[in-house]
Amino acid sequence: MRSSVSVILSNPPPDTTMSYPDYCTSPHHHQTLLVLVTQVGSQLKSRSFHKLYDRISRVGHVKVSDSNGSQRPVWVTYRRDYPVENNDWGDFQTHRRVLGIITIGQVGSQSDLNDICKQHESLKVKYSSTLYDSRCIILGLNPDGTMYEADSRGPSRGTSPEPNGELDSGTHPVTINGHTHPTHVKKVSAGSTDRDSGVYETVSSEDKSTEFDSHADSPQGLSEGMADLKIYSNHVNGSDSGSESTSEVGCCDDAKIDSPRDLTADSAQDSVHDSAHDTSQSSISTSTSHSSRVSLQPPSNFKTRALFYPTGDHAVNIESQLQEFISSLFWVLESKRLDKSQEKLERPPLLCAPFERKDFIGLDMDSRTNKKRCGGRLRKQLADLTLQAGLPTEAIMHYSYAADTLRNCNDWLWLAACFEGLCAASVVMLYPNLRRSSGLQRFSSLGVGGNQGGSGGVGNRSRNGSVNTNSLPTGLDPTIVKQTSKHCLSPDDIVDKYREAIVHYSKYRNAGVVETEASIKAVHVLIEQRRYLMAAEFLSNVVFINLQLSDEEKCVTLQIARFNALADLYHQIGFHRKASFFRRVAAMRCVAPQNQQPDWGQCYRLLLQTLEGYKICLDPLQFRKDGSQGWPSLQIQILQELVGTSRRMGQNALCTRHQAFLVCAMMPHLTEVERQETANMLESLSARSGSGPVPLVVQETGIIIPPVNFLNLPICRKVRTIAPVTGRRAEKKLSLTGDEDSGPFIFSPFTSLTSSNDRRAHGKMDFDWVEGDICEICLDLENPMPFELKVTNMMLLTEGAQFEAWPSTVVLKAEKSLQAVTLRGRPLSAGELRVTGYSSTVMGVSSNCRLKFIPHFKIPQYTINVVPALPLIQILTGNSSTGSLGAEKSVGEECGTLHLSLSAGETHECSVVLHNVSSQPVEELSITLDSKMDKEMMNQVFQYSEENIHAQLPIPPGGKASLTLYVYAVSDFLCPGRLDESLETTSLISGSEPPSLISGGPPSLPSRQSAATSSTRGARARRTDSSASLLSSRSGSSARSGSSTSTQAPSSSIRTRATLNTPGCTGRTLEATLMIKYSGGSGMSAELCRSTQLLINVEVTPSLLVTRWDVLPAELPHQCYVVLDLLNCASHEMDLHYTPTKHILIEAGDSCRVPVPVDRCPLATLTQDASENETGWGWSTVLGGHVASLVELQWTLGPSDTPGRASLAGITFPPSTHDLITMAPIHWDVQVDGLDVLGGTENSGVVGRTLELRVGITNTSGATLPPLSLRITAFQDHQNGHLNYRLEAKMTTTGATKLTTPQLAEGEEFQHCCGLVFFTSGVYKVEVTCSPAAAVGQTSFYENVTPAHQHAWKFAPPLEITVTDV
Repeated sequence: MRSSVSVILSNPPPDTTMSYPDYCTSPHHHQTLLVLVTQVGSQLKSRSFHKLYDRISRVGHVKVSDSNGSQRPVWVTYRRDYPVENNDWGDFQTHRRVLGIITIGQVGSQSDLNDICKQHESLKVKYSSTLYDSRCIILGLNPDGTMYEADSRGPSRGTSPEPNGELDSGTHPVTINGHTHPTHVKKVSAGSTDRDSGVYETVSSEDKSTEFDSHADSPQGLSEGMADLKIYSNHVNGSDSGSESTSEVGCCDDAKIDSPRDLTADSAQDSVHDSAHDTSQSSISTSTSHSSRVSLQPPSNFKTRALFYPTGDHAVNIESQLQEFISSLFWVLESKRLDKSQEKLERPPLLCAPFERKDFIGLDMDSRTNKKRCGGRLRKQLADLTLQAGLPTEAIMHYSYAADTLRNCNDWLWLAACFEGLCAASVVMLYPNLRRSSGLQRFSSLGVGGNQGGSGGVGNRSRNGSVNTNSLPTGLDPTIVKQTSKHCLSPDDIVDKYREAIVHYSKYRNAGVVETEASIKAVHVLIEQRRYLMAAEFLSNVVFINLQLSDEEKCVTLQIARFNALADLYHQIGFHRKASFFRRVAAMRCVAPQNQQPDWGQCYRLLLQTLEGYKICLDPLQFRKDGSQGWPSLQIQILQELVGTSRRMGQNALCTRHQAFLVCAMMPHLTEVERQETANMLESLSARSGSGPVPLVVQETGIIIPPVNFLNLPICRKVRTIAPVTGRRAEKKLSLTGDEDSGPFIFSPFTSLTSSNDRRAHGKMDFDWVEGDICEICLDLENPMPFELKVTNMMLLTEGAQFEAWPSTVVLKAEKSLQAVTLRGRPLSAGELRVTGYSSTVMGVSSNCRLKFIPHFKIPQYTINVVPALPLIQILTGNSSTGSLGAEKSVGEECGTLHLSLSAGETHECSVVLHNVSSQPVEELSITLDSKMDKEMMNQVFQYSEENIHAQLPIPPGGKASLTLYVYAVSDFLCPGRLDESLETTSLISGSEPPSLISGGPPSLPSRQSAATSSTRGARARRTDSSASLLSSRSGSSARSGSSTSTQAPSSSIRTRATLNTPGCTGRTLEATLMIKYSGGSGMSAELCRSTQLLINVEVTPSLLVTRWDVLPAELPHQCYVVLDLLNCASHEMDLHYTPTKHILIEAGDSCRVPVPVDRCPLATLTQDASENETGWGWSTVLGGHVASLVELQWTLGPSDTPGRASLAGITFPPSTHDLITMAPIHWDVQVDGLDVLGGTENSGVVGRTLELRVGITNTSGATLPPLSLRITAFQDHQNGHLNYRLEAKMTTTGATKLTTPQLAEGEEFQHCCGLVFFTSGVYKVEVTCSPAAAVGQTSFYENVTPAHQHAWKFAPPLEITVTDV
């Protein structure tokens, strides 16, 4: 863009070059009036000055009615500092002239006032070549010139403002000529409120209404000459004030009586007003002459209009004064414009830039070319004045004419100025809102990331529609703009003219500042046109412009401002990285070696502003840690420079914060060696000043640095909330939950799954924690560092219910595997507890790690309900030799376990102790047993007294209550097997056999029953042995016997050794759970309880086993013998008591056979409890239960004589044995020769003599008996197992031996007599049998079980007769 032509017209001295460019310039500055606002004196504080300056800078736009009645917009630019060198360029561009001066000072004495007036006058002299008018604002004086007393109620009479902003009107005493008179103080206003400056009129009560007052109060008097004056705030973008507000108020002229005291009387126009002013002041001075206040007078050489205000807050009319001041500047400017437009000089003066004066010395100014040059330059200056006077359309015509003239003269410098002015006038017309754009944006205090393309960047412009470039100036009619805009340059022509102007400026070494400002103005226009790439070309031209700066220190300062301004402009066009580059260059220049006074604070602030361009956000929650944005190497370098800069500033906490962010945010981009180095540096810095999880405020600037929380150091992969163990879990009482209506279905997917999934999705736990209990949450952590990582003060972060978190310290190994860490705490109140994260301290940096900020966590928090406090008990046991329970339970243990090892049939007594280990009393308690066993068996095994434990309630904290539990080792003492159905088919002896002989029982049972080892029977015992062979015709083997073909066994005194595979010799295990539910304290009122369990495990070892059994008739009719084969399965000798008076010793592994006498079962019991079915097994259970209730085998085992008992529960008998077990339905009455035959009675007879045998049958069944078949049979027993029924040669009978009885009613008796004649001597036996008659229908209760079997009742024992020869 820069021209290759180097046209150096002169080599001027340095003072001809402008001091520095205005990097805030804008094309609209060409139409503004420059006013210098500066502070004078030494008493005014900077804060008060800036406050007033802000108010002044808001008055940036005033509308004035010209002589034709048209509205002229007048724009003002305020500067707090403006070098004289730049003011010297006012002829070249008139908007660079200082046209007005406003000074602000504060006085405390006369000397202060003199100094202020002197400094003001010196400023007027300094800028006298261009100055039109000035004002001096003096604080600390009342409007009458007296000293303002801060402690008094008001600075003067009637000048103290009320809180509502109005004056206190009313009657005030005034001293006149030594007398006090009531007065009325009335403030006279002229279009705006004026409380503390201006003149207040004092009127006596007698003459309130005067001609002067009526004139002052009249609307014409207030608005005379000022009805055409309007004010607009924030004149241009380039003013020092950034406020944007537009207001329009009336303004007063110089004739108003409330204007401030005028000490200058500069013009004749103000003389009339001064006289009125002096008249009012004279009355005030008269009243104050007798007071103690001191009146200050400015020096006589002070010729400036001064405005007196007590304080800055009292300057309520300063806006109206500024309107008047700007209006005066406009009229002077307008008069000069008119003069220049109307004058026609034959030899026009040559206007020159400061560095051109030397070059035109000695030249012929009367040449045609120079005359054109002079005319063109004058026309160009007229265009500048016209643009400042608010006539841009007319200015465009003057610029065009001047440009044509200067182009012919090859006056490149002024031609470039014409082009620049032409562009400015066109911009004013086309882009009126350019002055109201957001301006150069400063970064926020955080200065970091978040919004890409900040408020002034391209991003917002493209999304939000930018600024409406077609908007019209305020108050202008669109039709007028349409007519005047045709004289403007097109948007493309504006850019071309700027480009051409910059090329011409580049030909002059001393025009570098002007060239720089022209480039910046072009950039603003291109930004408005959204042509950002072309704007970047103009900015790149600014970078290479060489500015002539002599002072080295000034050069460094200007370079910083230059690069900072370039960064702002690059930021506006969306080149954020380029903006950050120049911002970083400016930061480095602040601490460059050539800088004699390095400013590390400014360097730090500028570095903060570079973060956005490099995609760095100091808030780790917003920073992208995956590396998808930004440049990691540059980001690391910038962060390291921030660390170093803050360290040089002495801000150790700030340095630690930035180093922590570097470690946290840039960890994925650091090598293992770099991670080690950065971690070591962080530990070193945090040792000086730690970093907490709170924002850090930089004291000097108020910049806020967000906290750095190590969410990835260590990395938390998983969070597991641990539910309380079974013994500590709170439950609803059954009385409450039992009535809950859950619907007709056990499970409903619409309620169960949906509610459960919703709770999990929102982190709602399905369990409760209890107030005061220890609660746990487990974290799975991963160490990303190549060294062991020590994490201290690790605690849970909670909200809601009060929670006491306990700190933990862990050391994570240098490995990538997950390592579990458990964090504990205790809820201190009931309610909803929300676990939001955890806190930790790593490398001296304290962090609050919230789960919602961890990227891979979908649940932001875990919500757990905390219920009121409940008691807690532990279960202990005592007085147990075979079982034990720990005295204390660990937290993770769900229930206690009681192990018992008992022999089958053994009873154990165990003491269960309930220990209250909490601070709450146990007030309610219930105990239940739960087992897979049936309820009857469970009640047989376990027994306890619940009333006993209830009597011990309540259990105080630390107290104990005991419960005695009785455990019986129940077992099945019957050997498992099956019924041999072949035994069921045995039929009675056929009738062809000798009627006197009946076969014996099955060979598996003994044919003789020996006496017990502890007693003998003598002769009676021998008779019992003989009668034992008279068995039932259908006695069989045991219903559970596994074999019926074994050889005949000896008597019970003979033992056998059990084989290894004997069924039933294996143990069993009985399990049950003792459930204890209890409640108390505040939890009981909430209908809550706890439950604990005691798992009882009873290992039952075999002791006594019944392998086989059968039934034999006894000596007495009402009894029978149950013969048992018993096996000792224990490992010790057993002493067995099978009757109250009989016992037997059985060695380990031995078996024996014992007969147990049992009373027969009455028939009435059978008819009540059961009825036989077609299979014949209907009575088996009833008869088995009858036998089991009468037989109890008691034993002692081992060296400790452990007692036990075995039962025959579950024993059954086949139908063939029912007759032996049940009582007969008939009662026998047998007589021999008239003598009753009883069991054991000896009967005798003689050979050849007849013995009379009388048999009587009585029905005792309780029902009618059908006809019965009575049979009398004689036989001989040879005592060798052979019975001889063929006795035809040895005896005969008289009478019937077989007959059928009639039907017998209940209690009816039938008798039959017959005779027995014996032919030979010997011992004979007679068997009397009664059975149902074959011809009778089977309709009675004892009907056949099977067709092959019939009932038969025998008289037992058989009748024994000894026959002798004599």
